[in-house]
Amino acid sequence: MPAYNRAEFLRQSARMILDQTLQELELIICDDHSTDTTPDTAGELASKDERVRYIRPPEKGGITGALNAGIALSRGKYIQICHDHDIYMPTLTEKMAGVMERNPSVVFVHPGRQGCDYLGNPLPQSYFVCGYPEVSDGRMWRRRMLSRLASPVTGLSMIRRSALETVGLFDPEFGACSDIDMWMRLCAIGDVGYVNELLLYVRGREPGHAYAGMNWDITDQVIRTHRKHLPLAYQGWQYVFWKIRRETEIEISLLMNYLNSIRHGWKDAVRNGNRYLSSRGGIFSRFAAILTSPFL
Repeated sequence: MPAYNRAEFLRQSARMILDQTLQELELIICDDHSTDTTPDTAGELASKDERVRYIRPPEKGGITGALNAGIALSRGKYIQICHDHDIYMPTLTEKMAGVMERNPSVVFVHPGRQGCDYLGNPLPQSYFVCGYPEVSDGRMWRRRMLSRLASPVTGLSMIRRSALETVGLFDPEFGACSDIDMWMRLCAIGDVGYVNELLLYVRGREPGHAYAGMNWDITDQVIRTHRKHLPLAYQGWQYVFWKIRRETEIEISLLMNYLNSIRHGWKDAVRNGNRYLSSRGGIFSRFAAILTSPFL
């Protein structure tokens, strides 16, 4: 459980993990150098439950550094990623581990989920219980992921340790989106599991959070992930076709994100977007950045 400056939510989320129906687990809280009362909260949890371990890596490394530090200390045959602010149903861990137990070919499992705002109110438009089969072919699933920029896999998934030892840890090159890169890497070596039930609520970021609203760094991380994996998933004429299609969709997405930032009056997002598109945008999005530059 990577943690950073969410002591209030951390206590709730950790308790939900510890109260899972599958009790044979360890909870490793990896604090990315929080400046609030996270150390006290995590220390209290560890003092009351021997299954809890609290670590604070020597250096701040973002969510990827925290994840990798926690994985290095973990001992279970399955590794479940959980965040310090989300809402977990009591059977989440048991249901995902059950898919692993029944299907040795599965290298990671993801659950049905729903988004909610930062106060925990469910968002009907963010209901993702999708009816996928319990087991899907990994290489075909990677192509599904590459068919759109929005990932169908939540970062709050469970990984088979032996598979993780094969592909390696989360790659810091992809920052907050290193999980998307991880799922695609895992897809290359095995099958993908799914639990077709609502098992967690993904809490929206609170106002003022670094990743709230439009974030061009995250957009760039997703784009680079797709560009990395597209030539690994397709070859020959198929690669040419999907590259043209993907780059077209990326350009449309960049342009719409920039225009939406202008429409909503997100001044920082507009300035950051203008800089990003001026150097990395396509023909149309770069032109939009040039046209709007005098007004910033």
